Amino acid sequence: MPEQGVNMRDGYSGFKFFQALEPQDVTAGGATNGISVDVRGYQTATIIVNVGTATGGGALSADNRFQLMLEHANSDADGSVNFSEVYPSQMLHSVVGTAGAYSTLNSGIFQSIASVTSYACMVFAVGYIGPRRWIRLRVSEVGAPSTYSMGAIAVLGMPANWPVQEPQVL
Repeated sequence: MPEQGVNMRDGYSGFKFFQALEPQDVTAGGATNGISVDVRGYQTATIIVNVGTATGGGALSADNRFQLMLEHANSDADGSVNFSEVYPSQMLHSVVGTAGAYSTLNSGIFQSIASVTSYACMVFAVGYIGPRRWIRLRVSEVGAPSTYSMGAIAVLGMPANWPVQEPQVL
């Protein structure tokens, strides 16, 4: 709480919000790529993932799990964007271990979802401190995990031009 007589600071004008993964049921059978987010013009980028409940069959374990990955890219001369995994040194997150459980050095994994009871209805976040222009969330699976509802947003901050949000007139 701010002190009495001191106004709260506005966070709305200094951040830009983007859909990073449309809310959906994520199932086994192939990776799910999030929406590409252009970070040019901002000094901070954070992906926030909202994991809902299990909505389908399967099981979660070390052999049947989802992995939340952060990928980044630059645009080629022809304008195409080719994503690759972010190195652990370019991610800030709260997973135990250098790059999270079940990850390798350059896998981009910042969270593994391997337990129905531990990870249902949770929020995970990863900050990006890499040099590339584009980022996206990728949800991959190992084995045949349960179907989970997930969605994500990207929050970009410290813009070169402020304010980034304009109040909506209704």
